[in-house]
Amino acid sequence: MGSLRTPVGPLPSSIYWRRRGVLLLLIAVVALLIIWALRPGGGGDEEETAGGDDGRGGPAESITPGPTPSESLIDERPGGRDDPPGGDEDGEGDGEAGSEGGEDDDADDDPSGDGDGDGSADGGGSGLDPAGVPACVTAAVTVTLSSASNEYAAGEEPELRLTAENGSGSACRLDFGHDELTVLVTDEDDNEVWSSAECPEGPGSDPVAVAAGDSVTHTLTWDRRHSPEDCEGSQGRAAAAGTYVAKAQLPDHPVAQISFVLDND
Repeated sequence: MGSLRTPVGPLPSSIYWRRRGVLLLLIAVVALLIIWALRPGGGGDEEETAGGDDGRGGPAESITPGPTPSESLIDERPGGRDDPPGGDEDGEGDGEAGSEGGEDDDADDDPSGDGDGDGSADGGGSGLDPAGVPACVTAAVTVTLSSASNEYAAGEEPELRLTAENGSGSACRLDFGHDELTVLVTDEDDNEVWSSAECPEGPGSDPVAVAAGDSVTHTLTWDRRHSPEDCEGSQGRAAAAGTYVAKAQLPDHPVAQISFVLDND
């Protein structure tokens, strides 16, 4: 204890006391720094917060406030959806007009034709204008005849389909009118039962353009009756049950044929 109150050493005691005072002061300063750093909301957090605010480029007051409960986000956004009156109606009108225009175009492009007689016919084309298209040559077109069914029940009318396929590299023209196309129905003994050339109705000329590499189909329905004996409105007698052969021919093209069966049960 005596050495604490009376320093022992070669130097004067005042020097030792000064050293002790400096050491105690340093200890006190370190203790204060530790206490200050550990207390809640210490200087480190405040400095970080202050530094973070500066890093965001300005005070919070410069940020545009959010919408109040009575306002919507869309109203606060620049360039909102305040469309002029009638904007939606105009848009709908244009869309309807475009749709109607498309329907008109489809109607104009419909190349189908109808013919009435003992056999009714429907023709389909490619939409090309046949007026400026040359006639199809035999080597360019393959003509086939098919039936919608191999056997027809009582009262069911046979449907015949004449298909012409253009295998050339350019469009050509065929004519399905009764002046050019002839369709015959014969029985199994090759006796003529019905002919499209007898008492013909419908257009004598029905030209159809066939695009290159495309095909068209002409459909004809037979009413299951013989050709009438006169053309003054009389009706031919009904065909009996049995096997029949339909034959179709265009000028300068081979005959296409198909067989089918009529039932009366």
